[in-house]
Amino acid sequence: MSRLSLDLTGMMEAGVGHAGIHEAELAQLATSAADAVEQTLALRRAGTIGFLDLPDDTATARSCMDYARELPAEVDTMVVLGIGGSSLGPQSLYAALTPAYDIARPRSPGMPRRLLFPDNSDPETFRALLDTVDPARTVWNVVTKSGSTAETAAQLMVVADRFARDRIVVTTDPEAGALRALANDLDLRAFAIPANVGGRFSVFTPVGLLPAAVAGLDVMGLCDGARAMRDRVLTTEVRANPALMLASLLHLHAGARKRPMVVMMPYADALYSLGDWFRQLWGESLGKSGRGSTPIVSRGATDQHSQLQLYADGPDDKVYVFVAPAERGADIEIPGGELAGIDAYGYLAGRRMGELIDAELRGTIASLRSRGRPHCTITLPRVDAPSVGAFAMLWQAATAFAGPLFGVPPFDQPGVEQAKRLTYAALGRDGYEDEARSLKDAPPPDPRYQL
Repeated sequence: MSRLSLDLTGMMEAGVGHAGIHEAELAQLATSAADAVEQTLALRRAGTIGFLDLPDDTATARSCMDYARELPAEVDTMVVLGIGGSSLGPQSLYAALTPAYDIARPRSPGMPRRLLFPDNSDPETFRALLDTVDPARTVWNVVTKSGSTAETAAQLMVVADRFARDRIVVTTDPEAGALRALANDLDLRAFAIPANVGGRFSVFTPVGLLPAAVAGLDVMGLCDGARAMRDRVLTTEVRANPALMLASLLHLHAGARKRPMVVMMPYADALYSLGDWFRQLWGESLGKSGRGSTPIVSRGATDQHSQLQLYADGPDDKVYVFVAPAERGADIEIPGGELAGIDAYGYLAGRRMGELIDAELRGTIASLRSRGRPHCTITLPRVDAPSVGAFAMLWQAATAFAGPLFGVPPFDQPGVEQAKRLTYAALGRDGYEDEARSLKDAPPPDPRYQL
């Protein structure tokens, strides 16, 4: 199996001159970087975190595939009711590993099933979903580890009131929480998210693997790729550990070089949703106590016509992470014909569209390099399950290692929890009276600033 590879030259002095990190800076960080790995491995040994061990859990992967095989033949759609880490992971796998516009393809028996992700609590979106799906051909997968996420709970209550409960499956905590209790009471089919795996680290639990299996994706290939990358990122030697190198260089650029933003720019539409997944993983894990760096997702080559002017010539406060496959899938040759005689078009005749987007990637990198903008490239051998699994594990490990370097715990989310409590208070949920009082203490609108 070909390996995912990183080229970090553009983040170093060797690639962009004084804008890059010097060898001495990286060497000075080596002890702290090694300690970051040791801290993560200590949490693993203590059983506090479990994401590193998920690729070894073949029994869970097989149970997800068994569920998919057992679904009635007439079922052609799974709706995933989740938000945040309960939705972004499976969305990114589905987007990466199915043909573009898969949800629009007419379904027939034996075809891989489609996945739908309403994700948000916007009533217009959810009403449209309810009006679109065929109840006889749909299963509903309710995903929330806590079991009480308000957006998902609201969706569940609507679905349970309208549709047959034997078409509802839940993915939640193995023992605790309201959804686990409900599954036990109603005898719903249930899958477990390990207690030591948080939502944004859960893509290799049934959160990601169950929808992947239902959509006919290569579940074992995902785990194989993740396992291979996991084995590469356990060393404390910074130069031998791709995740540790990423964490170290992004930390140095954010701190010593005042570049507190990370732009991930995939040059393959299939990989764009992985950028959305990365954005939650990096931002929610590291944005604490005034520290961290801000993740941004950009699309190549689309955003060459939208954001590249800012990236190349605006504030020098960003690091750029390009993602692309070494081998693209089925390509399209650009024909000659009468248009080839037009000067503005002729150079494209006989080329392939894959060549075009690869040339655009090289051009963007060269533009940024000429202006001393730090960047790196992550190359997947191809867009397949092992490569996507490796990519996800790479960034999970990099995020875990970056936490100690930034001086923050990467596995909690106090800001998110506060917003949840205030939401419960705004809806009058019992037990949140203190939060309700804080809502009432908000300053009234000032007419001077109302336009």
